Amino acid sequence: MSESPSKTALELIARWARAAENDWTQFPTRSGQSPMGTYSTGYNGWGVQTQQKYAATLATLACLGDKIDFPYTDWALQRALAALRFNLASHHTGPLTCTDNTKWGHTWISALGTERMMFALKLLEPHLSDADQATIRKLLCSEADWLLTDYRDRRLETRISATLWEHEHGNHPESNIWNGSLLWRASVLYPDHPHAADWQERAHTFLINGVSIPADADDPRVVTGKPICKRHIGANFFPHYALDHHGYLNVGYMVICLSNAAFLHNDLKALGLPAPESLYHHQQDLWKVVRNMIFDDGRLIRIGGDTRIRYAYCQEYLMPAILYAADRFKDHEALAFIPRQLEHIRHEAAGVTS
Repeated sequence: MSESPSKTALELIARWARAAENDWTQFPTRSGQSPMGTYSTGYNGWGVQTQQKYAATLATLACLGDKIDFPYTDWALQRALAALRFNLASHHTGPLTCTDNTKWGHTWISALGTERMMFALKLLEPHLSDADQATIRKLLCSEADWLLTDYRDRRLETRISATLWEHEHGNHPESNIWNGSLLWRASVLYPDHPHAADWQERAHTFLINGVSIPADADDPRVVTGKPICKRHIGANFFPHYALDHHGYLNVGYMVICLSNAAFLHNDLKALGLPAPESLYHHQQDLWKVVRNMIFDDGRLIRIGGDTRIRYAYCQEYLMPAILYAADRFKDHEALAFIPRQLEHIRHEAAGVTS
């Protein structure tokens, strides 16, 4: 690949965005009302995650598309804002519902799509109204408060869980990381909130029990004011960082644990805000293992699978993890995987099979 990876990525996004127009629904609006719409179904659950990723993708194209002379940046901006505003309005804090007549949010996974799209809000900042910013604050603070006071493990009915084996029903490293990340993000974006300090302490507990191993139970090292063992609830990973998630050695979710840390790390760095030491708990140790599970051509060696297809699912989460590893762990050689992975995506987009 001779052109820059960022140019290739933007060209792929532009192609996808135009095709995605077939699945866009613009909602009728009253005079003076901000336009809203939905990509795909607009339902709760995965429909919300899809909406958030669409909004972030179109925001990227709107704000960076000039780098590839994309002629429709204004169109992309309008789509991004319309998708974002419907997402905000259909949350528990908003006046609307999803298209299935339910409101989204306040679940173990509602922080995931939110965290994944937060970088786009920085891109869109010049285009967001004061009302938009107030709505974003309300949503993030509501999610953080729910995680602080009402969150329960969806299967064990415990406050936060971490178990080695899938059959123990508490192996949740990835959700502990994305929930801890949202709590920390809310606390540093809105330090004036009366619960900000409580959100931070809760974030540390979630994050310490993300990439957690059995030895943490007796680890006296102090991280953000407390010994690791004092916040340790359980081990999600085996001593050598194998992960039994969804009932098999799940390399893909090992990468998700890295990618969600990457989102917060990169966003906070761009915003000039502090990251918690707990975010990096065993992250470099995990990266050293995952680093050996990437083919030379950039494809993740995802050896396990179920309905999530082997060697295919979770590939896209590797890219932010690589950028994070290069920045945080100074593994600059890993950047060579980026253009190789993009070449895979370009072949797939062109309908080339092997």
